Amino acid sequence: MTSASHMNGLGALRRFVQKTPAVEVCELCAVRLPEQHQHLIEPCVHRILCACDACAILFSGAGQTQYRRVPSDVRCLDDFHLDDALWNSLMIPIGLVFFYISSAAGQIVALYPGPAGATEAAVDSELWEEIVQLNPLLRNMLPDVEGLLVNRTGREREYYLAPIDECYRLTGVIRKHWSGFSGGSEAWEAITDFFAALKQRAVPARAEAHA
Repeated sequence: MTSASHMNGLGALRRFVQKTPAVEVCELCAVRLPEQHQHLIEPCVHRILCACDACAILFSGAGQTQYRRVPSDVRCLDDFHLDDALWNSLMIPIGLVFFYISSAAGQIVALYPGPAGATEAAVDSELWEEIVQLNPLLRNMLPDVEGLLVNRTGREREYYLAPIDECYRLTGVIRKHWSGFSGGSEAWEAITDFFAALKQRAVPARAEAHA
């Protein structure tokens, strides 16, 4: 599934995944932002906006609003079940991908990063339901703002429930450092550093629950 509106949404993310400007401002009220700040997402086009705390808190509820606040918690799925046969059935061409529930599309969407940006891949609904049955915590994945981030490169088998902005940040890391056909050592070092930092801030999913 690749609709024109979704492709426009991906295009709008180019600014987000490129190099962060020296000075950022809240895209709702224009107040200057610190380096670490909050993000909102516009689900209909999956556009990410930078926001100050005062603006972000306005979109923290479960009601239907134009924007939704992106959470900050990262949860590590240490007991995630996804064997090689089921993984291969998904037909994801690389070992880096994130899945999220699109409220606009009404289905699960897979995006895998590459040197040209994020590429959308179709996800068979029956295969996804099989993964959810094996990993019931996925039923609590928040639509639009949270993703299942997968790292199956080499011998790695890492799975996280991560804020959607972190999922797209990985795309930015790859776009910035990738060179040639295989990416080069600089890109793979940057990817390793990204996941090391993510793991350091993550908490075990079994110890977390959504409010």
